[in-house]
Amino acid sequence: MINKLPHRIAAPQRKQRGVALVTAILLVALATAIAAKLSWDSHLSMRRTETLLAQEQARLFALGAEAVAIEALLDDNNPNADFYISPADGEDWAVPIEPVTIGIDDLVLGEMKGWLEDAHSRLNLNNLVKPAPGGGPDQIAIDQFDRLFADLKIDRRILDNIVDWIDDDTVPYQFGAEDGSYTSLEVPFRPANNYFLSASELRAVHEVDEDVYAVLKDYVTALPPGWCGTGAGISVTAVNLNFASAPVIQALDPSITESQAEVWTEEAENTAFLSISEIGGLPENVKAGGYADVKSSCFELRVLVNIGSSVLSMYSLLDRSASSGVVTRIRSYGIE
Repeated sequence: MINKLPHRIAAPQRKQRGVALVTAILLVALATAIAAKLSWDSHLSMRRTETLLAQEQARLFALGAEAVAIEALLDDNNPNADFYISPADGEDWAVPIEPVTIGIDDLVLGEMKGWLEDAHSRLNLNNLVKPAPGGGPDQIAIDQFDRLFADLKIDRRILDNIVDWIDDDTVPYQFGAEDGSYTSLEVPFRPANNYFLSASELRAVHEVDEDVYAVLKDYVTALPPGWCGTGAGISVTAVNLNFASAPVIQALDPSITESQAEVWTEEAENTAFLSISEIGGLPENVKAGGYADVKSSCFELRVLVNIGSSVLSMYSLLDRSASSGVVTRIRSYGIE
C-alpha cells in the first residue's frame, strides 16, 4: 500500500501537463490562423491598391488619347468638312491608331489602342422623332429605317418600339411598346421617353436582343438634337456619303438602288465627294431635307487600355461644330 501512493499522487500532474500541451497547441494554431488572415488581408489590400492604381493610370492614358484625337480634329486641313482622302492630304483622324506599348524603358506595363470614326456614317436613331416644339414621328426617317430593317431582315415591330422609346407620350406608336411592356418584366423599368445618348441603349428596347443589336449596331448611331450641327432650324443629322456604307445609302430613298449605292461608296473611297451637288442622281428630297451631306461635325472615339490585369474601355463623342472648338459631348467607361 505504501509503494502505490506516489503513483496516485503523480497522475494528476501528468494530466495537467497534457492540458497545458493542448492549450499551447491551440494557442499556436490560433496565432498561425491570425497571422495567415493578416497576411491574406495585407495581400488583398496590396492587390486592390495595385488594381486601383492601374485603373487610374488606364483612365489617364485614355484621356490622353482623347486629347490627341481632339488635336487631330483641330489640325485638320479642312475643319468644316471631312472627306475620304488619304492621310497624306491631311486627314490624320481617319487613320486607325496602331496599338501603343505602355511602359518605362524596357519595362512593359500594358498596351493602348483606339480608333476614331465618323459619327455621321450611319443613320441617326434620334432622327425618328422630331424635336420640340412640334415633336412627333419623322415619317421620312421612319421610312429610311424601315428600308434598312427590311434589308437587314429585322422585325419591323422593333422600329415601332424604338420610336416609342424616344417619344414623350405613353401611347404606343402603331405596334410599338410603352410602359406596359416594360413594367411587366421580371425586373421592371420604364422606357426613357427621351433621345438616345448611345446606340448601346438599344439593348434596353423591347424585343431587341443581342442578335438584333449585333446586326444593327454597325448601321445606326445616336446623336441628340442640338449637337453635331443640328439646331437653328436644322432638326435632323445628315448621313455623310463619303463614309456611309451601301446599305445606309440605299436606305435614304427607295429610288436608290443597291448598285447605285455601291458605285457612290466606291467613288467616295477613291476620290471623295467635295460637294453634295457632285452626287448625280441623289433624290432632291434627301438633299433638301438635310438627310445627306458630304461633311461631318461629330466623331466617335473608342479607346481600349490594358495595364496589368486591368482593362478599361472608353467611348467619347467629339463635336467639332461647337463655337469653342471640339467639345466632348459624351464620355463613358466600360460601354461599347
